[in-house]
Amino acid sequence: MDRLLTGKLILLAAFLAVLLVTACPQPASPPPPPAEATIGEIRATPTTYEGEVVTIEGVYQGWKGGYGSPPVTRSDWLVEDATGWLYVTGKPAGLDPLDDVGHPIKVTGQVELTKEGEPYLDAQEIEIKLSKASALLLLQIGLREQQLADPTPERLEQMKAMGMRTENLEVQRIFIHLAQEPTAGQLDELIAMSITPYPDSWIPSAGGHPTGFMVADMPIDKLDVLTGKDYVVKLDTAEQVLEPLAK
Repeated sequence: MDRLLTGKLILLAAFLAVLLVTACPQPASPPPPPAEATIGEIRATPTTYEGEVVTIEGVYQGWKGGYGSPPVTRSDWLVEDATGWLYVTGKPAGLDPLDDVGHPIKVTGQVELTKEGEPYLDAQEIEIKLSKASALLLLQIGLREQQLADPTPERLEQMKAMGMRTENLEVQRIFIHLAQEPTAGQLDELIAMSITPYPDSWIPSAGGHPTGFMVADMPIDKLDVLTGKDYVVKLDTAEQVLEPLAK
């Protein structure tokens, strides 16, 4: 009898333990990380992305005109990458909508659609990205990378219309801004990075501008390395269509 009673008690204890474990709330699994997406991909198939949380890296365009009406409020703002533009709502960027246009930005949010099927982003997280590279330079490098990965005649024509050189897509002509004329050691360092500087193009600071600049040809995969150099103040594109000065 004692053995039988002991066995029943063991089974009862095990049953109660199972009930206790199943009754306790289990920790929720973490949400999946947001998907990386380009604005062009979202615009191509908006219904596929509806309700999805995505991360977009581009440039802040504030309240720039010519992009249609804001989808939710008049405070909605624009983000643009090399593939297109998108309105963002739900959270201010923390940037001036007029003075900070062109600033690099990273936005995570949920894709929503207007009644007309126009996609926009309901922002959840915003990261202001500090960069020595200008917005136009980042845009042109992005176009080069896309054209190398997936060449299209339409994109090539877009690049040419911007004044970009397209004979070698892996190299971008840039202006390197420095506080003072580059030293021999700095020029050697640039050359060691496969960057071709043109020291004879050096223009010293003048007219209230704090930096001088020189022209260089940079492999597009060297952008991050170059911006990390302390002596580099700013980088800008040297490939653009220059409008004639008004008389």
